[in-house]
Amino acid sequence: MLRIYYKQAIEMLKQNKFISAIAVIGTALAIMMIMAIIVSDNIKTISLGAEPNRYRTYYVTRAVERDTVKRSWSAGGIGYDHYKNYLTDLQAPEYTTVTSWSSVSVSREGHSETLNLGVRTTGADYWKIYSFRFIEGKPWGVGEVQSGVKQVILSESTAREVFKGEKALGQEVLLNSVPYHVVAIVEDVSKIYDMANSDLWIPYSSIADYKQWGVGSIVYTLKNNEDLPALDREIREAEKRYDAQHENKVLTFRGPAKHADYRLSEQASDNEDAIEIIRVARRKSLFIFLILLLVPAINLSGLSLSRMRKRTEEIGVRKAFGAKRHVILIQVLFENLITSLLGGVIGLLLSYGVIYRMKHWLLGVPEDSFIPFNALISWPVLLSVVVVCILLNLLSAGIPAYRASRMNIVNSLTQNDKL
Repeated sequence: MLRIYYKQAIEMLKQNKFISAIAVIGTALAIMMIMAIIVSDNIKTISLGAEPNRYRTYYVTRAVERDTVKRSWSAGGIGYDHYKNYLTDLQAPEYTTVTSWSSVSVSREGHSETLNLGVRTTGADYWKIYSFRFIEGKPWGVGEVQSGVKQVILSESTAREVFKGEKALGQEVLLNSVPYHVVAIVEDVSKIYDMANSDLWIPYSSIADYKQWGVGSIVYTLKNNEDLPALDREIREAEKRYDAQHENKVLTFRGPAKHADYRLSEQASDNEDAIEIIRVARRKSLFIFLILLLVPAINLSGLSLSRMRKRTEEIGVRKAFGAKRHVILIQVLFENLITSLLGGVIGLLLSYGVIYRMKHWLLGVPEDSFIPFNALISWPVLLSVVVVCILLNLLSAGIPAYRASRMNIVNSLTQNDKL
């Protein structure tokens, strides 16, 4: 039966080429706008590429300390004391690491050229949480981090830029005039992976006075998400231990926040504020999604209604020969779904062009950043475009299809029944 519906839908597209073209183009433009937002959101949130554990990774990014006597408070990144004494030996996480990003002056001994590049500090478990392709060498382990050795891992493009084609592995490079030993070269990481991307990576303990500067953010990766309540409980218990050891002080760690949320709430003062910021952001996203879905659907419903009016005699004949209302309803919706899916494929391809042209606005990355193919094509993206097509189909063709199924036989045969 569906095969017959499909053939009839194709014939309808051929018979009404102009209206069909308008319907396909309108659907494509609507889905282009919606999918540009959905694909951008997926790139930033789902597990893929260099960040394959996003779905089970949580972040503690900020510490807020209140003085109950002076009625003052201070906030900042996670200090070394917070990490080492309260947040490093938790039982719930499978892996625990710290990371921060900053810029650094890079040069070589005996060379005048100086480059300003991005450097990321890491712990030993960082290389287990994030995925890198090592071209040469290997990352540091717990021993190197504990001893504070001055080692550096370079991205492939950084190695070429700094060493001009020479073999970089085993050589020394100056970071802010401090010599570091190159222990590995990794394939470049796209800037869409904001926690994995960098030009260089160094152990956090290799920085002078790192105990005073702090460690940045703490990254926890759980064995499974069922351990999240246990992680949250351990962090809250760590806060209580700190408060008990520091008179008139109340400490709050912001987190654990999942990957999809931690960027939204970076400026929040506490966890309650972060929850409210995330709630507002989701409401805005839902509102934008509904507007982008409803406005095109209303416009496309006019085209669907026009096509139904041309088929009133056909529907009347079918009902005269015993066709059920639900059969007509399903056929009309299925025929319109073919148009929606065709427009959906075109719209998805157009959305990729929009993302590439507007990557700075949509993804927050520089215009010269590359986007890996596997970040654009994924099962969540393909499922999303099918769902959007079905929703758009129901909204644009639902009412015309329902009216067509309830048409009076006599009036439809004489074309006196109005849809």
